[in-house]
Parts: sequence; structure tokens; C-alpha cells
Amino acid sequence: MALTPEQIADQIRDLGKDLPQTMGVVIQAAADQAIEDMKNRMSFKQNSSDGVRATIFSTFDESTMTLGITMPEHGYFQNFGVRGVKDKGTTQMGIDELTATAFGSSAGSTMSFGTGNYDKGGKPWGAYYSGFSAQDFMQLDLFVEQVADYVNQNLEL
Repeated sequence: MALTPEQIADQIRDLGKDLPQTMGVVIQAAADQAIEDMKNRMSFKQNSSDGVRATIFSTFDESTMTLGITMPEHGYFQNFGVRGVKDKGTTQMGIDELTATAFGSSAGSTMSFGTGNYDKGGKPWGAYYSGFSAQDFMQLDLFVEQVADYVNQNLEL
């Protein structure tokens, strides 16, 4: 027996309610989850309200489908490490190409306080003298992989 138009309309009326919103919302949610995973890789003695953990966010421009990560400069320092003025063996990683572009430097260079490039002015603080070791929480390849995995999981629901 064939369905009447009214019966078909009743069956499909709520069809779209459980579908994911827009793809942009799905990608933004996935990026936010990947940022939370990144924050869980951070190992800081203090978690202040203006610290890296509290101020790192994902950004998404749906018109260009561009995904990004924002954080204060000191977040990049804590990811790659900084040699202090009186450094005693901290580990530094060379900065990646994206960070180098943002800081007007070259990929592979290391960050050092007291060079004029990364000084904030005013009275120096503890890390200025001692530096701090790289934490490597901002692993961009892993971030991209996690975003893709989270998007796929959302679309499978």
C-alpha cells in the first residue's frame, strides 16, 4: 500500500533535527576538543588566568575554511623553550616555520631572552634569567590529525 503525501510528510518532518549543524560548527567543535587535548599535554607549575592554558584557543573562518590556533607570545616560548640570560642547561627546540613567520625570524632558530628580540621591557622576571625548557605541547601534525578524527567521529553519529 502506498503512502499518502500526508503520511510521507509526517515521517520526514523531523528528519533534519538530529543532523550535525553546519560543517563549520563541526570543525570548530573538533578543533576545540583538540585544543583541550593540547592543554592536557602542558605541564606547568602554575595555571594562572592569563597563562597559556587559559588563553589558547582555536579559530575558524568558515568563509575561507581556515583553522588556526591563537595564544600569547609566551605560549610559543613555553612550547619551544627559551634560553635565559644566565641559562643553566634548559632545552630549546628550533621554532617551526609558522612561528618563525609570526616572529619575523627563520625556522630552526631558538628563542633567547636578553637578545632584544623577545624582551618585554620593564623589570626582568625569573625566566628572563633562568630560561625554561621546551614542553612540545603544540604538535601541529597531531592537532590536524585529531581535528580530522573528531570531525569524522561527529559525522558518523
